[in-house]
Amino acid sequence: MAEAKILPANFTKPETFILESLEHEDEKESRLDGKILHDVLKLHGKKPLYYYFRTQRELIEFAKIFRESGYRYLHLSCHGGEDLVQYTFGHSSYKDFAGIFDKKLHNRRLFVSGCNLGNMHFAKEIFSTNGGMYSITAPTKKVYFHQSVSFWSAFYYMMHAWDSSMMKKQRLSQVLTQLATIFEMPLAHYFRDTGQGAAVVEQLFSAKRENLDTLKAKAAVLPGEVIEP
Repeated sequence: MAEAKILPANFTKPETFILESLEHEDEKESRLDGKILHDVLKLHGKKPLYYYFRTQRELIEFAKIFRESGYRYLHLSCHGGEDLVQYTFGHSSYKDFAGIFDKKLHNRRLFVSGCNLGNMHFAKEIFSTNGGMYSITAPTKKVYFHQSVSFWSAFYYMMHAWDSSMMKKQRLSQVLTQLATIFEMPLAHYFRDTGQGAAVVEQLFSAKRENLDTLKAKAAVLPGEVIEP
């Protein structure tokens, strides 16, 4: 059987590829925020792909499928810890996780719904194997199921409502600022700054209420939207 042709890294589709691996207790209670996000995105008219895995060995295979898909956004729903990305059965060190996605995230963005994975160590490991990656966004603290479901559903809605073909840096910053405050979920966003010799830069989004007042003056208006003075 002929192997599937893999498109060059610069050819991507503005769609979301969701990988999820949670604790056995989460499975029993149907606390699968990645699966719910998949269903929400389909309601928005998008074409997300969703895969559940339990081990690092499975993740290695799904990472290949992700690259073959040509999808631009990788969304990972899991548990995280200091130096570890946790799965239902087992875990990967940050370094091993980065190795699994070696050269698979060029011209792509990684969004993580996983406790404490918004840290510079995690970001630098992944950027070290994916120099052409656009960004990584992840929570800096513990997150909860209902919080995560609400946040990410709102995030993708707001991004796609503005422009369904791409995620622009300014809009991304506005949406993360607003939603981090509304859902009280501190986040970190990482990207390479060409003005600083391609250094990995950390942008933090806090839950401070005054962020909403600042945003009101700077907000970009959506088509058909009117912002009251």
